[in-house]
Amino acid sequence: MKKLLILSIFCLLTTMIFGQANTANFQYYKVKPGHRGAFNEALKNHTTKFRKVGTPYAWAIFNLVGGSHHGEVMSLYNIGTSWAKRDELGATPTNTEAADDFYLKVSPHIESVTGGEIISYQADYSNSNPSERSAKIRSSILTLKYAPATEFWDVIKRLPKAWDKAGIKIATYQTSGAARLIFSRRFPNGWKEMDEPSKLKASYEEIYGKGSYDRDIAIMRNYIVENESVYMTLQPDLSSK
Repeated sequence: MKKLLILSIFCLLTTMIFGQANTANFQYYKVKPGHRGAFNEALKNHTTKFRKVGTPYAWAIFNLVGGSHHGEVMSLYNIGTSWAKRDELGATPTNTEAADDFYLKVSPHIESVTGGEIISYQADYSNSNPSERSAKIRSSILTLKYAPATEFWDVIKRLPKAWDKAGIKIATYQTSGAARLIFSRRFPNGWKEMDEPSKLKASYEEIYGKGSYDRDIAIMRNYIVENESVYMTLQPDLSSK
């Protein structure tokens, strides 16, 4: 477990460089029952001391509701890192004091650690870039049949125009693990936006014609093995400042 926990020490927060790939890492922490208060306090102290914004170890911490990691905590790090910059990550010095602090003070409250994958931003399939951050995000994680046909990607390319017309902002990512596509919808005004009726179908058909939405969603479904929704809330007191 120590090896897995020390992975979280290699963090790098950078600004987005347009024209280059924009990537990040994520990792999940399952907190032991009855330890959430102690975990939060230990993680808050650890972040304050070792993971300040502008240092190579900065991160953002989210609470998760729904999906296979319901109730867990997610750390997002190496935010905005290009693939070229990742060539240098191996040379990032290990902060031994920070690693020991996490292992000795935070990890006793953790039951398990999973994740560690890389997500890569897909500009062609998005209408929101990673710099448009939000404290509340709903991620729809689609597990795909391996190597979807061109017709699937053609539908995905049509979505951003409809999202624009419907007034929703979504950043799309692919993952380094299983074949997955992640639609991350930002809620700049909070979850209350979910109370508004969806305009997506009407917006899609205004652009692409009557019946186009049902037709294209059916094409998408042919290539989706699983779809899970995760509601993510940023924890500013636990995240880098």
